[in-house]
Amino acid sequence: MNPRTARPEYDPESARRMTFWQHLGELRVRLFRCAFYVLLLACVGWYFKGLLIELLTAPLNAYYADMRLTVLAVQEAFLLYIRIATYSGIAAASPLILLEAWGFVSPALSKRERRLVMPVLPVVLLLFIAGVLFIYFQLVPVSISILLGMAGTEFDLVLTVDKYINFVLGLCMAGGIMFEMPVVLAILGYLELVTARGLWMRSNIAVVVLLILSAVITPTGDALTMVLFTLPLLLLYFASTLVVWLIERRNRHKIVESG
Repeated sequence: MNPRTARPEYDPESARRMTFWQHLGELRVRLFRCAFYVLLLACVGWYFKGLLIELLTAPLNAYYADMRLTVLAVQEAFLLYIRIATYSGIAAASPLILLEAWGFVSPALSKRERRLVMPVLPVVLLLFIAGVLFIYFQLVPVSISILLGMAGTEFDLVLTVDKYINFVLGLCMAGGIMFEMPVVLAILGYLELVTARGLWMRSNIAVVVLLILSAVITPTGDALTMVLFTLPLLLLYFASTLVVWLIERRNRHKIVESG
């Protein structure tokens, strides 16, 4: 058994004894495990592909119950099922992938660094999930209603399944990434690259930037959708400012205690 993996405490001598090829070998093993997790859970996603399609098309069916999505190529439905199964496998395996990444990196960190990083990992995952759910339940239905409503009676609505699924998944992915803002700002605050005072003083600039990002990300471009997307981001921004302030306060206490 590898003594480094068997020992929970950080051993700098053991870490230094590992050669480049040993690190590379461990990385290969962990990447293989990640691929296995994704493949296994993608098979589960394939089994439930019908349910996943129903979930993705539910916002559309809520407004246009009689509309059926169209396939334009013989292989399009098959390739779509593969893609959905793969995405679901990656999403379901993400906690295990984070654990593998943590297992590879953590032995090189000190106890203090590990105590700082460990609480961040579940927060990253939860914020991403919150962003995806917010987009799915709030922004996607509004976007579908407005965009398809623009067609009016002048056009026949024919939606391809590939374009629709890409539309929904793209919005959800953008929302998940945008909701990681508190983690990014907290890390920058810990590295003393930003301050709580600076974030607060520049909040007016943040409002403009977030409105521009919302206009770019949201497909409709109407004021209602932009506001629905921008408001939670503003709340996250001010929550991030509070987190940075708490980090600064803790650092000041440590300086006073050590002095």
